[in-house]
Amino acid sequence: MRGARATDAPEGTALRSTPLTRRFKLGYGAGAMADGIVNAGFGFFLLFYLTAVCGMSGTLAGSAKMISLLVDAVADPAIGLASDRIRSRFGRRLPFMIGGLLPFALAFGLLFSVPESLTGAALFLYVTGCLVVLRLSLSFFVLPFTAVGAEVTDDYRERASIVSFRLSFQNAGILCGVVLGLGLFMAGDTGLLERENYVRYAWACAAVIVVAGLISIASVRRVLPRLHGPSSEGGAFLAGFAREMVELSRNRSFLLLFGTVLVYFLAYSTSVSLALHACRYFWKLDAFAIQLVLLSTTLGPLLGAPISAFALRRIEKRTLSIGAFLAIALFQLWPPLLQLYGPFTITPGAATVMLVVNGLLVGTAIMIGGIGFQSMLADTADEHEWLFGVRREGLFFSGLTLAYKAAAALGGLIAGLALDAIAFPTDLASRGAGVVIPDAVLAQLGLIAGPLPAIFVAVAPLFLIGYGLTRRRHAEIIAALDARHAGAPPPR
Repeated sequence: MRGARATDAPEGTALRSTPLTRRFKLGYGAGAMADGIVNAGFGFFLLFYLTAVCGMSGTLAGSAKMISLLVDAVADPAIGLASDRIRSRFGRRLPFMIGGLLPFALAFGLLFSVPESLTGAALFLYVTGCLVVLRLSLSFFVLPFTAVGAEVTDDYRERASIVSFRLSFQNAGILCGVVLGLGLFMAGDTGLLERENYVRYAWACAAVIVVAGLISIASVRRVLPRLHGPSSEGGAFLAGFAREMVELSRNRSFLLLFGTVLVYFLAYSTSVSLALHACRYFWKLDAFAIQLVLLSTTLGPLLGAPISAFALRRIEKRTLSIGAFLAIALFQLWPPLLQLYGPFTITPGAATVMLVVNGLLVGTAIMIGGIGFQSMLADTADEHEWLFGVRREGLFFSGLTLAYKAAAALGGLIAGLALDAIAFPTDLASRGAGVVIPDAVLAQLGLIAGPLPAIFVAVAPLFLIGYGLTRRRHAEIIAALDARHAGAPPPR
């Protein structure tokens, strides 16, 4: 175990054992709403906008997303470690959140405001540049924001509650992004194909992002006395960065969570990138029905949050997460297969009802699995301090974010390549709403949008079988850390 340790005032340790107020959880959770809006734009609209409206090939659109995500994934551990080590009057996390908020809101607006004159290489460079700035500035906000949720309390169940609030607001952000898009700015038969609709949509979302981010920043500032201080170690940043990456590779619990995230988000990013294509052309839904289907998954907190709160009193987080992942795979798998190989053809009206109910079940399972999984990550951060003597929430969450973004980059590229492989048209905006796509292409679209991602989702929880940080073991680690902190020298 290394000698350096987190500087931690006794009053901070005492505060982290007291319950958090609902006011803080609501204010803190608002920051996840900003992240959710970006996720809605990226997940549901971006690939469709770039290919069907701007005329980019699926391969180029997927490549732009992949380049930006890989650049960001490489930068994430450095951002996370910097937020662990920085010393300022506003603590470790707040300066990064403040610095990242406005740039990522502006970059989001510019991304969906592509000048109509741009084509070819110029279009690709513009989109890639916006994506790189957006991804990096988003990481400056989200990574420290997420780390705050892990370090503001030491209580096993309270952490699950914080994650529940964060995921609920993230889903609210996704819901807001979908409603602003399909319900307001892109409503109507041709709304999805009109370029100017995306410009108004993007800047409305950017305004909501700024407001939500400022609310979260204010809430984090109020709980600064509860948060851990930076470690008492010195040394060069680059040397510390290399050392911390080695330590992450030695933490078995972290590696298991890393593998789970990598496989799951490969499937998730592929699925959501193709969701709009599948709803509009495979299922033949209109804009209102598509809105209902996409919104149904954001209602997961209504059922998922109380179910997870009840279940976590009785079963381990690992068990809950494994069951949720397997349920997600099942819900993604069966609707396209029923349409393609079932005894009858499902009409758009019946498909809407079926997909809304199924989407609600998917959202519930995602919420349950997310609460269990993300609170497991916070527990693993405690284990890391017990093993190595330092608090590294920022680096921890950035390491998992690296896995997510690498997987999302590959998933977005796979979605773009798949569209080109099945010869899905990229000139839909110029051809109008009455374009006819061959049945063979539509059948292949259904398969790549549903069953293929479902297979990867089913593989993801296999990593969690080896995760051994139980409720009892975590309580032992917290007791050991409290004893260590009681004998630690005061911060300088």
